[in-house]
Amino acid sequence: MDFQRRPVPKYYQIYELLVDDIRTGKYSDGDLFPSDTELVERFSVSRGTIRDALKILLQQGFLIREQGRGTFVTHQKIHQDPDHLIGFSELMKRNNIRPSAKIIEKTIIEPKLWLSRLMQLEPDDKVVRIIRLRLGDDQPLIIERSYFNYRLFAPLLDKDLERNSIFELLYRFTYTELGDAIQRIEAVSAGQSDHKLLKLPIGTPLLLIKRLIKTSAGEYFQYSEDVYRSDRISFTTRTIPYGKTHDIEGLPFDLSTGDWSS
Repeated sequence: MDFQRRPVPKYYQIYELLVDDIRTGKYSDGDLFPSDTELVERFSVSRGTIRDALKILLQQGFLIREQGRGTFVTHQKIHQDPDHLIGFSELMKRNNIRPSAKIIEKTIIEPKLWLSRLMQLEPDDKVVRIIRLRLGDDQPLIIERSYFNYRLFAPLLDKDLERNSIFELLYRFTYTELGDAIQRIEAVSAGQSDHKLLKLPIGTPLLLIKRLIKTSAGEYFQYSEDVYRSDRISFTTRTIPYGKTHDIEGLPFDLSTGDWSS
């Protein structure tokens, strides 16, 4: 095909054409995307040019690659509002997706000094370390790595944490109510452990959400470092109008509370 004569690389022009195909409905959400060979024939360019175009589509969340299956369209992301504390199960149900979980680890441990300080624990306090792989319609979406205040979490230790929401169990079987949460969002890349659990190539862009949750009584209930697939889940935030904040020093929200080191 003939490419437009403008100072834009061919791979980017191909990316723009493919994005337009997705947005106009030529490919529906979940469709198997054409192979590299098919795209090479369509655009009459090298395989390297096609791979550069697909790399952008993958990074921006229009496509996902599943090992052993191929590349699929996934332009309909799951949107989450970080200003509202919501469990994974509820988020999936709101998007008509069946939630499930797989427990990777559940242990009672002595907290390290940084965690004890962060959660303001007493010297003899213990924490429950839980690692869960969260799935939507059997597709891995999130790795939850959480530490819970043992004293508050103890009534839930014998509950089924693969089929149930921890937040829902907390309200059903205890008198503990959740209060404020502080969250920090960072960009990371899939490492050795993450890529195996999420079934993604090493280096795939991910979102890391560090979350510190208090109870309504002011005790720290949970600290977590959750890794989200950025190609499937996005976060929408709301900002305060400039006119209401321009004469105030610093940010309207202070996310620097506590020692976030890990």
